[in-house]
Amino acid sequence: MKPVFRIIDSFLASLIIFFIKLYQLTLSPDKGIFSPVLKGRVCAHEPHCSEYAIKTLKRYGFWKGIGKATDRILSCKPRMEKIYDPAYYRIVFFSSAPIGVPFLEALAQDKRFEIVGVVSQADKPMWRGLQIQENIIKTTALQQQMVTPEAIQTPAKLHPEKSLEGKVFYEWLKEKKADMFVVIAYGKILPQAILDLAHFGAINVHGSLLPKYRGASPLQSVFLANEKRSWLTIMNMDAWMDTGEIIDQFSFPIPFERTVVELIKAVEQQWPTFLNNTLWNFGKGLLTPLKQNEDEASYTKKIEKTDGFFVLSTDSLEAVYTKYRALALWPKARCIRQEKRIIIEKLSLNEEVFELHKTAPLLDNGKLNVAVKEILLKPEGKKAMDWKSFVNGYLK
Repeated sequence: MKPVFRIIDSFLASLIIFFIKLYQLTLSPDKGIFSPVLKGRVCAHEPHCSEYAIKTLKRYGFWKGIGKATDRILSCKPRMEKIYDPAYYRIVFFSSAPIGVPFLEALAQDKRFEIVGVVSQADKPMWRGLQIQENIIKTTALQQQMVTPEAIQTPAKLHPEKSLEGKVFYEWLKEKKADMFVVIAYGKILPQAILDLAHFGAINVHGSLLPKYRGASPLQSVFLANEKRSWLTIMNMDAWMDTGEIIDQFSFPIPFERTVVELIKAVEQQWPTFLNNTLWNFGKGLLTPLKQNEDEASYTKKIEKTDGFFVLSTDSLEAVYTKYRALALWPKARCIRQEKRIIIEKLSLNEEVFELHKTAPLLDNGKLNVAVKEILLKPEGKKAMDWKSFVNGYLK
């Protein structure tokens, strides 16, 4: 919006707000001169329509705000059951991993939501020098001025009944009066006492079609199972592992050449918008959570460094390519040759030829499988190299 239109928009919003406040002082059934008789009997929503209109105009401006306020007024009918329907939703965001960054940024940029708190894990020593590395969620929130430093917490203990730190954290959360907790790769289990604090509960983003692939590694496990599609599930959290009611889901195909790294990039581009719309529709009562079918449940395990190992001359190309795609972020597909670790940095295959030769090894009698179009290998202590360089340096 150009500066002149912003000024006009702001002026019109302020003008309407003035008249709404005048109405509140005079004719409003909940705040005006008739409130002793009419309070609680006319407006069905909380906050009341006039207060909702003021908050909406302040947050969205005149052109967007007046439409939202009008829709609210037209939907309000006397003597309905009270409906909690704020102008925007207060969010406490829980995450400790890079995948949480685009979701946090999308929420902060969406006027339908207000970030009132960020919870992450504490800074940790990293790499060989054990230098303290700030958590990326905390760093992002501070650098982009999404919240003040006081609105960021990194508690080691969460349970209010088991530690003083947990109790202090519980009281801090309670003061935030959050409508929703949004949890993405936080890394800690939230006790039920905390889950119950948010008006709409704690809502989790999980990278699988629940109840399949519950647990720590859903994205990698989808590749390890050679699934043709991947999923996103938005669920209402409970005290157990990924067992809460499902709010919404969507799926998309996984191309043959895509790795988990590329899937995460797609996640960063597509999923935050889906999450925001799901949160809004859930708050508005447009989505009905459904219980998971426990008979269909399956569980993933935490990925270990040893999961990436394969035997160069005996493991099938299919097994190697599966590990390459699933573990491309960490620990990567790797083998041992001449007591040196060798990591596959890139592996590109001809899909049609692969179907004919997938049971053959990656390296068969000293020859590279014919389905391989390109491969880059990184021997321990060396730079990544193509197949010809690898043959000359390591296979002779």
